[in-house]
Amino acid sequence: MSGQVLARLGDPASLDAADLAVAPRERLAAIPEADTRATVQLTTLARNATGTVAGVRLASAGSAAGSSADDERMALRLMEIGFVQGAQLRVIAFGQPGDDPIGVRVGGRGGVSTFALRRLEASCVWVWPDAQS
Repeated sequence: MSGQVLARLGDPASLDAADLAVAPRERLAAIPEADTRATVQLTTLARNATGTVAGVRLASAGSAAGSSADDERMALRLMEIGFVQGAQLRVIAFGQPGDDPIGVRVGGRGGVSTFALRRLEASCVWVWPDAQS
């Protein structure tokens, strides 16, 4: 999987002094290798599709120049509002015309929030889709 992942599953208290001494950009971890499910962008899910957030990746992470400060702020904002690894989500609506914005309900037992994400924002969210019955 290419791209920089900003969210990771784990206990922040487990970071040792060596981790904290590293620059924030270098501390960003990838999705654990143990999970072999395929990830897809949130923008590819259909209405009423459910899944689990795998992480947030910068849209421009593949570029040689790196990511802009605006992209990093957007990715951090997505994580702040609840798009963190392991969070359950459901696509609830698409705007018209052009399926923009995308209505997404994120959260679970602790609470549920509903957001309208622009396609650019939603393309930064990577999801492990649930098997559809």
